[in-house]
Amino acid sequence: MHTESYGTGADLVFVLGWGNKPEHETVRWLIDRLVEAGYRVHAIEIPTTITDFDAEYRQPVAEYVATLSSYRLLTHSTGGLIGAFLTGPDTRVYLSPWWGIHEDQDGLLARLFARLPIARPLFPTGIDAEAIGTLASGDQLADGPDAIAPTFLREVRRAQASLPPFRSDSVVFFSPDDRVVSPAAIQERAPADNRVPYDGGHELFSSPGREEYLPLVLVAIESGAGALEP
Repeated sequence: MHTESYGTGADLVFVLGWGNKPEHETVRWLIDRLVEAGYRVHAIEIPTTITDFDAEYRQPVAEYVATLSSYRLLTHSTGGLIGAFLTGPDTRVYLSPWWGIHEDQDGLLARLFARLPIARPLFPTGIDAEAIGTLASGDQLADGPDAIAPTFLREVRRAQASLPPFRSDSVVFFSPDDRVVSPAAIQERAPADNRVPYDGGHELFSSPGREEYLPLVLVAIESGAGALEP
């Protein structure tokens, strides 16, 4: 796990998704907007291959946030799976959390693959700019991992099966047409009053509508679910 901090002000922990890096153009776009809004952003980059979700994801992030007197939480994708296990944030905002395997990637072969005790990337992701968001650059896509290890998928499935109850103060942004994570799992877990659907790819910050949704993301970070009240 690697952490970079940006800006000054109230602490905002941003747990990135699988393969995201703070220096990626669209990720940095969001970080810069958060800094401009007055936050000290702690961007947490997670490993892409693990053998133990708790030891390599949940515990290191929990230990990091424990050093902060208070904090707000923003997560994306796999970061949203990790963030669901954290306690203590003043507000929590999820961007396309990976709370379930997409139905197109949940076949028998994929389930058998996840049982292999191999911590080496073997399974191609098949992720492209259309799935991620059309603003993602070619360099950004090329810099990301192009294969997944069986142990990573095993641990993700294990964590998804043991998610704690949904916290009513949470706000979830998601694309109903997401091809990377399961929109159905998000809709099943998060009540409609806590969800904000958007048109675009898996990464809101790489989607054409990011400028439109940024103000609501910022209000949700500041006020939590109260930001969605009519």
